[in-house]
Amino acid sequence: MTHGTVPRVGVPLPEISHVAFVVDDLEDAMRRFGRLLGIEPWLLYRYEPPRLAHTTVRGEPTDYSMRVALSDVGGPVDLLSKVLPSGVLRRLVDWVTALRDRLGLGASSTDHRSPLASLPNPGLPGVNVELIEPLEGESTYTEHLDSGGSGIHHVGCFAYDDPRAVVETYEAAGIPVIQSGRFEGLEFWYLDMTEELDGLMLEVAANLWAVPGPDGVFPA
Repeated sequence: MTHGTVPRVGVPLPEISHVAFVVDDLEDAMRRFGRLLGIEPWLLYRYEPPRLAHTTVRGEPTDYSMRVALSDVGGPVDLLSKVLPSGVLRRLVDWVTALRDRLGLGASSTDHRSPLASLPNPGLPGVNVELIEPLEGESTYTEHLDSGGSGIHHVGCFAYDDPRAVVETYEAAGIPVIQSGRFEGLEFWYLDMTEELDGLMLEVAANLWAVPGPDGVFPA
């Protein structure tokens, strides 16, 4: 497909939820983003079997795994209120508050420097930065590192009303799913627009509220 035959898909992009980078050293990348851009703290996850399943690359079943770090650069609760019913939002806020309490990060009335307000959103809709360090298996992450090193891998939009329908619409228009998987209840698809949009992949995800608690926080 050439630029002259770019399909008119007709699916408006409601927001950019995150920007994802592939890196070869997760800790080093988190330190650099923190020092240069003030982006921290980070929630840490290991995406690997058995929690990571049904993984595909270019439509073929393919085993791969990665480490992921997420950090907000925007207010998650305000952004969530645009896409979540009030009851779901309330349960989510309660979950994040309980997580902060377990990690000893709760705010006190006398400590206005508490990280309570800046603890990142656990992989849910909002403006966030994602860092991905591939572990085992071949994937678009390893291809990215092999072809050009660390850098932007994709942007994500998590605000579609019907994510699966969006994916099907793009596929019907000739934009294929280049990689996909399921992490606990979360489902994700990378749509390959690299030829049409100068290297861009778009991530669409469903069931983000099923993301489990993080494996850790950086800096600890």
